[in-house]
Amino acid sequence: MNEQEARRRIVELREEIARHRRLYYQEAAPEVTDPEYDALEQELADLEDRFPDLAVAGSPTAQVGSDRDDRFPSAPHSRPMLSLQNSYDLDEVAAFDARVRREVGQSGEVAYTVEPKMDGVALAVRYRDGELTSALTRGDGAVGDVITRNAATIAGISARLPDRWREALPEGASACEVRGEAYLSLSRFAELNTAREEAGLEPLANPRNATAGTLKTLDPEEVRRRGLSVVFYQLFTLGPDDRWDEDRDLASHREQMTAIARLGLPTNPELVVAADLAALEAHLADLERRRHALDYQIDGAVIKVDRTALQRRLGWTSKAPRWALAYKFAAEEATTTLRSISLQVGRTGVITPVAELDPVQLAGTTVSRATLHNWDELARKDIRPGDRVVVAKGGDIIPKVLRSLPEERTGDREPMPPPEHCPVCDQPTQRREGEVALRCVNPNCPAVLRGKLRHFVGRQAADVDGIGGRWIDVFVEEGWIRSLADLFRLDRDRLAALPGWGEKSADRVLRGLAAAPDRPWAAKIFALGIPQVGVTTATTLAREYASIEALARAGVEDLAALSDIGPVVAEAIASWFARPGTAELLDDLREVGFLREEEEQPPPEPVVTSDNGVTGLTFVLTGTLETMTRDQARGHITALGGKVTGSVSKKTDAVVAGARAGSKLARAEQLGVPVLDEAELRTRLADAGIDLER
Repeated sequence: MNEQEARRRIVELREEIARHRRLYYQEAAPEVTDPEYDALEQELADLEDRFPDLAVAGSPTAQVGSDRDDRFPSAPHSRPMLSLQNSYDLDEVAAFDARVRREVGQSGEVAYTVEPKMDGVALAVRYRDGELTSALTRGDGAVGDVITRNAATIAGISARLPDRWREALPEGASACEVRGEAYLSLSRFAELNTAREEAGLEPLANPRNATAGTLKTLDPEEVRRRGLSVVFYQLFTLGPDDRWDEDRDLASHREQMTAIARLGLPTNPELVVAADLAALEAHLADLERRRHALDYQIDGAVIKVDRTALQRRLGWTSKAPRWALAYKFAAEEATTTLRSISLQVGRTGVITPVAELDPVQLAGTTVSRATLHNWDELARKDIRPGDRVVVAKGGDIIPKVLRSLPEERTGDREPMPPPEHCPVCDQPTQRREGEVALRCVNPNCPAVLRGKLRHFVGRQAADVDGIGGRWIDVFVEEGWIRSLADLFRLDRDRLAALPGWGEKSADRVLRGLAAAPDRPWAAKIFALGIPQVGVTTATTLAREYASIEALARAGVEDLAALSDIGPVVAEAIASWFARPGTAELLDDLREVGFLREEEEQPPPEPVVTSDNGVTGLTFVLTGTLETMTRDQARGHITALGGKVTGSVSKKTDAVVAGARAGSKLARAEQLGVPVLDEAELRTRLADAGIDLER
C-alpha cells in the first residue's frame, strides 16, 4: 500500500470509527460487536504506525469515545477518565501478564484483582465534607456531562456519607471521587418491558442502552422511576480545586474497595485476587461459567494490577491504563432455523436483510431476529432461507448470524437475491459506486420517512417526548404526516382520540413540539439527518455556521477544513444540500418555525493556555526524533493540553523538526512559524512536569 492509498483508507477508517462511536456512546444503538469495532481501530493504528506523517492528534487511536450531550452542563474530570484495552483470548492475557512482570521487574510481587466488567455506563461521583457535590459521565475522557440531579436518584448513591466517613479516607483528606458503573439489573429490565408492553409501548432494546438513555433524561423523577443501580470500583482523594491528590493515593485497589464499602457505597462482591497467571485464568473461567446466573449483564472481566505503586510504574497511554486489561468473554452461540429473510428500510434508504429465526435462548434472552448486515455478506456466508444457522450475541447485545450449516441443508434452497424494488414503496433500488449498501432512493418512501421522523424526535435531536416508533407508524399510515414539518401541524383532537392517549398525552407531545424551535442549533443540525453528521460533527458545524443558509452555501473544501470533518463527510454534507427536495424540506421547516434566519451558536471551545510552552498551543511534528517516537511526543503534548496537527498553517504555534525533516519544515520557515529541535521540546515538556526518564 502506497501513501496515497493509506491516506484514503485512514480517512475511511476514521469516519467509520467516528460513526460507530456515535452510535454506541451517543445514540445507544451499536451496529457492530466489540471485536469488529476493535479490528477497525487496530487497522487504523497499524496504518498510522506505517505512515506516521498521516497520524493526527484527533485520531480515534489517541482519543476515547465521547458521550457528550449539549443539553447538560459540562465540567473537567479530576483526572482523565480513560477506556480499557480489550483482549479476547487467554494468550493476550498471558502476554499482558508477561509485559507487566517484565516492566515492573518484580515477578514475585505482582498480584491482580479480577472483577466482572459491568455492561453499563461509567460515572464519576464526588463528595466533599461528606456531601455529594457532583456526578459526571465519562464524556470525552477529559470533560464530562454534569448529571448530579439524575445520579442522586440512583439507589446506592447517597446524598450524604455516613458520619464516620473521614475514617475511610487517607488521613487529612476531606474530599474524594468514586468511579463506577450505573446499570439496570436484568430483573428490573424485565419488569420495565412487561409494563411497557402492557401500555402499548415499544420494549427497551437492552439494559445498557436503557441505562444510557435514562441517565441523559432531563426529568430526574423519570430516572428514579427507572430504578437504576450502581457499583463503584475506584476511589481517590481530591484537593481543594477538585483535582486528583496523587500524594494521598491508597496503597492498592483492594484498599480502595474497602474504603468505598466503609463509605456506605456499593461495590461488587465478585471481586477476587489472583497471585499468578494460573490463578488469573482460573478466576476468568469461573466467572464466565457463572455469568448468566448474575442479575446484571456483563461482557467480560476487568483485570488490574493491585498495588498502586506498580500501577504508577506501568503508567498510562492517552487512551488506557497500562496496568489494566478488559478480558472479553466469547460470544455465546446457539443453533436454530432461519425461517425467512425480511427487508428493513432505514431513514437513509438503506435496505438491510434481517433473519427471522425460530426463537432460541441466547445470553439470557430469547432471540428471534438477527442482523444479516448487507447483501454482500449474505452471499459471502451463503446463508439461505430455511438453513440451519449459528447465531451469537456480540457483547451480549447485538444478535447476528455467524454462519450457515450447509451440510444440514435439504432440498432446493436458493439464495435470496438483492431486491430490485423497495419492499415498501416498490420503487427501483440503487447501489452507489463504491458502496455495499443497497438503497431505496425515493425520498417519499414511507419507510424512509418513518426513519427520518424517529431520528428527528430523538433525544439528541428535536427531543419531542411521547412520540415513539409505534405512533410514528400510525401517523404515516393515516396520512397525517408526509414530511418532517408535518409533525408541527399535528391536530390536538386527533392525537387525544388515539387509543390510550387522551388530552394529557396529546398536550405533552404538543409541548415538546412547541419547545423544539428553541433546541440548540447543533441539535437542530443533527435532527435534519444529514448523512455522516453525528452529534460531534453537528456541534462543529454549528460553531462555524450561524444559519442553515450559511451551512447550505458551504463548499466541500470549506467543510473539509473544519476539525473532525474529512473529505468524505464534507462531500456527504454538500451532496445532501444539493439533492432535489432538500430546499423544499428546509423551506417547510422554516415555515413551521423550527429553523430560523439566525441561530444561537455554541460558544467556541475554550482554549486554556499557560506559560509552560505547551498547554493551549498547536504543534506539528516532522522528521525522526531520536529519544522518543512521534507517538510518544504527541502523547506528552496532548496530555498537557496541547494539540498536534498534521499540517503547517498560520495557526501553528511551533514545528518540532527532527532528522530528515521535509516539506513541513520548509512550510514553517515560509510562514515564519517557530521551529524547535528535539532538545527544545524536551525542555518544554520537562518544565511542564512530564517525567521523561520514566
